[in-house]
Amino acid sequence: MDISRYAVGPESYDKLSTYQISQFFERHKRAKRNGFNSHAADILASTVSPTPMQGGSSYTVKADSNRVHKVVQFRYEKLDMKAIEQARQSYPDFIPVCESHSVYGDVFVYVWNLVPGPAFCRVRRQFLAPGMEQQLRRTVQDFAKFFASAWINRPIVEKPLDLFEEYSDIIDQLYQRLPIRFQPKLDEIRRGLPLLFRPSYPVVIQHDDLLENNIHVDEASGHITGIVDWASPIVAPFGVSLGGLETILGVQTSAKWHFHPNHMELRKHFWNTLYEEIGQVSEDDRCSIEIARLFGLFRTYGFDDKLGIINLEAFCVSKSESESI
Repeated sequence: MDISRYAVGPESYDKLSTYQISQFFERHKRAKRNGFNSHAADILASTVSPTPMQGGSSYTVKADSNRVHKVVQFRYEKLDMKAIEQARQSYPDFIPVCESHSVYGDVFVYVWNLVPGPAFCRVRRQFLAPGMEQQLRRTVQDFAKFFASAWINRPIVEKPLDLFEEYSDIIDQLYQRLPIRFQPKLDEIRRGLPLLFRPSYPVVIQHDDLLENNIHVDEASGHITGIVDWASPIVAPFGVSLGGLETILGVQTSAKWHFHPNHMELRKHFWNTLYEEIGQVSEDDRCSIEIARLFGLFRTYGFDDKLGIINLEAFCVSKSESESI
């Protein structure tokens, strides 16, 4: 089955970026776009152009010069530079260097290293097409290495207080709002939740929005070139953000999640790579990783009344491939 026909093409993301830019400057009516571009051009010593992908609360431009591999980002809100540095320590091969540069009017200015390659969303259609499985396999493999990096590299992070109580409360809320067929899986998570808070289980900094627009890839090889948008990282038990894998393995429509025909084999490749990278782990750790993955998915999609049920049916109700590895 060719599911690539369900994927949105790059032209739709061009329209989205144009809209996001217009919204940014609608909020800053007193500031002219040329002024922002001129400020960025002075910083980079090059003329600049908007990056193909934008954000909901920022405006990002890149240097037109091939000799300058930087972008300037204007943001409404200040970034947590300490958290970004901790993330870079955890994922050194995947996160670009960021420098807090200045303030322009009422906007914070940051200079990032340019992440090469398109966002996965822009090439998703071709990567999911027949004949492109090797590229997709490399993306999946690098995604596993990305997660493994946080298990291996553990900078000291401040653990949030009362996190166990917060997670328990989320499960209680979902138990009330979701259809009864989800209760066995929620019961499984509730029973396993204490495993995530064992002293030996790692609590790490994680990306809280691992969608296809934040994962950049090399279009020819499929290798991941970087993970962007670290505006709101979270500190959580390892594995809470593992659900991001799903956005690489399929496409969502308004009625269904369409998986790649070989998604089970690709999942197996992901988990094999993850465990090869992190080395020997206990059975409790493996169980913890699966509980964290499930909890993260329910936390992300369980409160989404529009498409959440579709996603949870696809990702959580059936037996996870990770359970058989």
